[in-house]
Amino acid sequence: MGHYDCIIIGAGQSGLYAAKLLKERNISYIVLERDKVGQVWQNRLDGMKLFTSRQFCGLPGLPFPGDAESFPSVDEMGEYLKTFANALQLSVRENSEVLSLIKEQERFIVTLKDDERLTARCVINATGSNQVPYVPPISSHLSSDVLQFDGTLKNLKLIPTGSKVVVVGDGATGRQIAARLVEICEVTLATGTARGLPPGVIFGKDLFWWLNKIGILFADKYSVVARFLKKRNPVPCGDSNNQKLSRLGVHIVGRAQECSGRTMSFENSEKTEVDVVIWATGYSDKTGWLQLPHCINEEGFIEEYGVTPEPGLFVLGRKWLSCRASELLMGLPRDAERVICEVEKYLVKGSNTSISAGELATKI
Repeated sequence: MGHYDCIIIGAGQSGLYAAKLLKERNISYIVLERDKVGQVWQNRLDGMKLFTSRQFCGLPGLPFPGDAESFPSVDEMGEYLKTFANALQLSVRENSEVLSLIKEQERFIVTLKDDERLTARCVINATGSNQVPYVPPISSHLSSDVLQFDGTLKNLKLIPTGSKVVVVGDGATGRQIAARLVEICEVTLATGTARGLPPGVIFGKDLFWWLNKIGILFADKYSVVARFLKKRNPVPCGDSNNQKLSRLGVHIVGRAQECSGRTMSFENSEKTEVDVVIWATGYSDKTGWLQLPHCINEEGFIEEYGVTPEPGLFVLGRKWLSCRASELLMGLPRDAERVICEVEKYLVKGSNTSISAGELATKI
């Protein structure tokens, strides 16, 4: 049974950067990755691009290669993480899926898929927010003749040419899919609550360059500006906003409400016949492996600035962990430094010192 000061679960950008910080502090650690480093990014839909330019996709210690103003593909992001792990000689175990995490007598016990057990004084969950594709229950009312895809869709070549396609979800992924498919299919995009759709580039600069300059991205999550951003939930899809997609031939409708056979119904009583439905409706946490029920609610992991109700268990790489930038690579270094400081305090004093479980419960 291997023993460590800290076990990191997940070798995405958050887990790898946390490993870098632990290594620099001479804290013994291991990063557990259920697949291979970078594979989560490379399993995403072929041809998808990040909405932050390369200048904001690199981590301290290794700049992201290529033109700083251009936008990398998901495949490039996966390759970058492999290079990062190798260049910094981080201790990563691939193909090491975690089946359970429990705590006994101040030690965390991690059980892997081959029944191997590892122990640690503390654990960082860095699996990210995008674990399990969310598909609404109404999907079960569609005919078995209708092809359905979720966030695991890898290639649009799986969509038959000439199909009547409904893309449900108007985030960056749904809009990119609709724009690409309309060239070969009859496409309807089902949207939801109105949200801001600013352009990705303004006056030749990445939108996030401007937001970073004026300080919006790092405003604390409880600040007025952060609350406004949460409410508006903007996504930089100005190049595929409703007007531009309509010009391409995409039919824009409201929220998907009902499914029956081969028919989908939307707000304002609109209906359409479908051959294919692509559910780009987001993700939920995968929490079944965490045998600490007081650290989970219906939304997933309970945390406050990365600190959970269980002393010694920390979270990194979550949306709005501290600010809007938390879900972006550019926000990771600051969040990681905060969490690793908490790890150090815990290893020295044996308890989470920044916030108690009781205080955390009042904030959730």
